[in-house]
Amino acid sequence: MKLLKRALLIIVLLVGFLPSEYRIASANLGKIEILTDSESHQLTEILAGDIVERLDSLMDKFSLQYRFSGNILVAMGGQEVYSRAVGYADPLKKEPLKTDDVFQLASVSKQFTAAAIMLLKSDGRLDFNDPLVKYLPELPYTNITLDHLLHHVSGMPNYMYLIDKYWKAPYAPDNEDVVDLMAQYKLPLFFAPGTRYNYSNTGYVMLATVVERITGLSLNDFLQRRLFKPLGMKNTYVYSFADSCCPRQQIDGFRALRSGYVRIKCSDHDGPVGDKGICSTVEDLLKWDQALYKGSPINQSLLDYAFTPYTTTTGRLVPYGLGFRIREAKDSKVVYHNGIWEGSRINFHRFIETGNTIIVLNNTSTRANHELVNRIENILSQGKDINITAKITRLVIDEGIDQALDYYYETQETEPFVHADIRKLMQAAEYMHSIGQDNKGEEIRELCRCMVSK
Repeated sequence: MKLLKRALLIIVLLVGFLPSEYRIASANLGKIEILTDSESHQLTEILAGDIVERLDSLMDKFSLQYRFSGNILVAMGGQEVYSRAVGYADPLKKEPLKTDDVFQLASVSKQFTAAAIMLLKSDGRLDFNDPLVKYLPELPYTNITLDHLLHHVSGMPNYMYLIDKYWKAPYAPDNEDVVDLMAQYKLPLFFAPGTRYNYSNTGYVMLATVVERITGLSLNDFLQRRLFKPLGMKNTYVYSFADSCCPRQQIDGFRALRSGYVRIKCSDHDGPVGDKGICSTVEDLLKWDQALYKGSPINQSLLDYAFTPYTTTTGRLVPYGLGFRIREAKDSKVVYHNGIWEGSRINFHRFIETGNTIIVLNNTSTRANHELVNRIENILSQGKDINITAKITRLVIDEGIDQALDYYYETQETEPFVHADIRKLMQAAEYMHSIGQDNKGEEIRELCRCMVSK
């Protein structure tokens, strides 16, 4: 018995000192051929090399022609294919941007406020149809529900007007101060709740305040515990000019002038959060993007609702879900949001069916983002062959040749004009051989033979 215990202890210690990829492989019984992050990235570059070249050319043009400055990330089929920093983090000091620089996300923040509400809904601590005054009883708006706020159909007045007109303190107001102003001055609603759409920053400040009152935590602390840390979003946080507990790490915003740039300083409007205030990087946003496909930590039924348009009481369809705008592209439903705030121009576009993602973070107010996103979208829409090539390659590696062939044949039935790129597949096979994954290399070659002979 002592010898057996000693042998088991030695095995445990040996496993503990194995490289992580071997430990993962042993835990997945049979899935021995696992790519490291570096190998996976190199394989993606092989499969999407043409796309990368076109994106590089596009970014060079926008940098020269439009003075674009910012970070972009593009993913295809859930795999990052392109990431680049262009221009300066501080154009006055000529400090170049890095791909891990943190940006203020402006209104893209709203999806994280909505996520906090969804998490509390899944916890059973609130319901979408709850009246706002259940949590903020001092407010005079008794007919507004949380659902109205989420979809911008509440008719609430603009809180920034109240700050500009009535805030006299020598420090920035926080969310509770905004609630106090609204309770004191009782501005009338723009319209009856639920009848019309009117984009409302006030609504999302109220939602963030609901989160804080229910949990007893700041919005930042709640999101760190429930979202950012579980997803490994290490460079994401909520910043408020009114709260010194969370230090400023994001780069400044600038206003681009003909003669140069002007730095934009924080104002009283940077105190309240929920409508803005989230700060993040392109890599962290990709982690968030991928989590939304997995139904965790937010369950799939709530996500389905988040990506569904709202219908007003008058029957009008509003293409806005829970913190996401919604539109249809040529080949995919798109859930997205854009943001503009004090130098930041932000775009976060997710193409649900294709698994493509476009993230653009700009820090100089230049009006190039929308055109840039459109150009990237056009490049990706012409890359269907690359998408299916990448997909079946991953299926061979992760699940085997049979699953890859089944997917390919099913796709051919629905989209007969989309074909896998045999040349790219053969390059992928050669790469797998070069890193010692001979079995997978041969499976990819066999996949090519099957597709050609069909």
